[in-house]
Amino acid sequence: VEHAGGPLLIQGGPGTGKTTVLAERFLHLARHGAPPESLLVLCFSTTAADSLRAHLEDRLEGAYEALAVTTFHGFCARLLRDEALEAGIDPFTTPVTAADRLAMLLERIDDLPLRHHDLRGNPSATLGAIVQRIDRLKDELVAAGDYAAWASALPEERAREREFAELYGAHERMLADAGSLDVGDLVLHSFRLLRTRPHVRHRLAERQQRVLVDELQDASFAQGLLLRLLAAG
Repeated sequence: VEHAGGPLLIQGGPGTGKTTVLAERFLHLARHGAPPESLLVLCFSTTAADSLRAHLEDRLEGAYEALAVTTFHGFCARLLRDEALEAGIDPFTTPVTAADRLAMLLERIDDLPLRHHDLRGNPSATLGAIVQRIDRLKDELVAAGDYAAWASALPEERAREREFAELYGAHERMLADAGSLDVGDLVLHSFRLLRTRPHVRHRLAERQQRVLVDELQDASFAQGLLLRLLAAG
């Protein structure tokens, strides 16, 4: 890809070679002076990241121990581990899956405010939908405190929505008690870290000098804003 510099967007339908262009762009940069370890590549699944990393390592014909080819969540997990002190979190915190969080809610179901949510017949389905909704809110950078502030102004007839705000808060307290984060938290904490700590952005920009993203159209709102911060340096 011949490109003088600055942002470059490749558009095309499925199977038209967008990932191939991204890989060739990476190789072009690596062969013209950019250290391969300084090129950050973000993919949308672990399988895609592993496949692309193996392809690049094979094409580079060299031993590179730390090619930064990963998922958004993998990148955020590493950033928070490396900058745990700045982020104010435990560096040994382990992200938990949606299934783990559903099990957590089921185990403590008697502690949850569920007056206006129907659990008859299938509590797992109701609580699973709550977990999914929390994930969507975090994809929009809406934290539990933000949602609670909005819900507190709702009229009494919106009691179910106000109750969901309580459930969101309970979910977050349970995660905190367990010393865990979910995948939405990884992006939320990373976004806040880069937005409020310019020196961390500067350190990251020195280490990862270019950012390449596969399947950009699938990025969530939160991931898109995180990318803006990543590229700002």
